[in-house]
Amino acid sequence: MKYAFILTILLITIPNAWSGCVDSNSDDKQVLATCLKEADGGDPEAQLALADIYLDGKIVPQNYQQALEWYRQAAQQGNAHAMYNIGVFYDRGYSVDVDYEEASNWYRKAAALGFPAALYNIGIMYEYGQTVPKDYAKAHEYYLMAAEKGEPSAQFSLGLLYDKGLGVGKDYVTAYMWWEITGDGHIYAKQNNESIATEMTPMQISEAKRLAGLWLKKHNVKQLPAQEFPPGFK
Repeated sequence: MKYAFILTILLITIPNAWSGCVDSNSDDKQVLATCLKEADGGDPEAQLALADIYLDGKIVPQNYQQALEWYRQAAQQGNAHAMYNIGVFYDRGYSVDVDYEEASNWYRKAAALGFPAALYNIGIMYEYGQTVPKDYAKAHEYYLMAAEKGEPSAQFSLGLLYDKGLGVGKDYVTAYMWWEITGDGHIYAKQNNESIATEMTPMQISEAKRLAGLWLKKHNVKQLPAQEFPPGFK
């Protein structure tokens, strides 16, 4: 039976949730002027917002170098989101040479501050042996930390580990549970559960759903939204 999987390293922007400089009631010129003023004044959230503006290319022409510069300024002030995005720039080679070691350094800085996507990406590194020796147990550890913060890609990846028996015992019930938890947060979660269900008993499926419900209730996490690449990053 074939199950879908996807290796996801995403650059995250959060429209209209950046800082006070982004106001849906303002026109584009006003948004840019306000963000520039606040960013120049040292506001890390405004610096992050301005970086996103240059990345998105909607208000100004898309400019990866300007985006990276503003991410760096926000990161210097301890902004984990900006640290993570710098890691993605090096991971994917956006306006810089691909440098997995440098990407890893930035992911670890963001992960130390609890940024979910950074924890997930470190898990990827351990699962696939990128800059570190392949270690499924460490991948599981980082995926779990990210999953407990509501990161859907990490939840999906945990399901894959149990489905394939990588670093853990092969366990369809637990795999199904994680994909049930993931829900609409990953495009293949539902598809994988439909596939794996053909190899499970009705009792096993019922148990997996019960465990998923218990996990969500116990952790009381706010599931992060399904992730998408911003324009130009697909």
